Amino acid sequence: MSDLAYKLTEAIDAKQNDINRWIWVNSNKTEIRMMDMNYALLQQAYTHVLDMLYNKDIYHPGVYRKKDQIRKMWDNANAELLHRYVLHDCNIDTLKTSRDLLDFINAQKQINGVLNSDSVVTIFNGLPDVFTTVTIDKLLAACLDSLEAFNRRLISDKFILSLGIWLTESEKKELTEFDESGKMRNRKDVIKERLLLNPNVELRFVPTGLSYYEFRSLVKIEGRPKFSSFPTDTLKLLRDKALLLLDQDLEYHVNKWEDLKYKLEKVAEQKGFTLKTKEY
Repeated sequence: MSDLAYKLTEAIDAKQNDINRWIWVNSNKTEIRMMDMNYALLQQAYTHVLDMLYNKDIYHPGVYRKKDQIRKMWDNANAELLHRYVLHDCNIDTLKTSRDLLDFINAQKQINGVLNSDSVVTIFNGLPDVFTTVTIDKLLAACLDSLEAFNRRLISDKFILSLGIWLTESEKKELTEFDESGKMRNRKDVIKERLLLNPNVELRFVPTGLSYYEFRSLVKIEGRPKFSSFPTDTLKLLRDKALLLLDQDLEYHVNKWEDLKYKLEKVAEQKGFTLKTKEY
């Protein structure tokens, strides 16, 4: 690192660690210096931060609860994919139906003492690494079609739009339309029409974006569908991309709220205040 870069980094760190420069942005988008806040304002801000981190309300969950929910949805998608993999890709003559798989698992539990909390690697050899985290009880739930339903509320339209779109060559051809004058229409408008999106919504074409079919698959999810109702490609999209990206996005928000929590606590300590916490 050059001297200039080192000094710049040092100056940025000093600014970030200067308690007199810490800022709180209230609900009216007004910036307030934390050191200028009285006890009531600090407590109000602190309670809000705790809610954003830990709230367990089903309609307004905190970021940690959201991360737990995303992990459960990822586990469920993976369990359903394993269920299909065993029945359709492994070519095991004795395992062709969910009933066959249930009987096999129950036999393993009786003969070898396998527990519901054990990994499926205790009864299957040579599975792809991605399936090693699936537990016996999750696979049983997939067999019985009793996995907790997918929660579309977790993946907001705003998040899907933020991922952007990058069309494959075949998709470019499929989405090519011409107006009455023979001029090629903007493909973004074509996508909005075909997916019945708000005409005013902003679509982005970026190299890291979803393909059109991936984008369509996520947009078309509604309510709380069962994992068994998803096409295999959609399950893989959720497991291998969408839920991972959402989890990473939430990690940013975790760090943001944890940083604000730390700063509010330090300011309160400096002022001799004791902030009240909440039970969640």
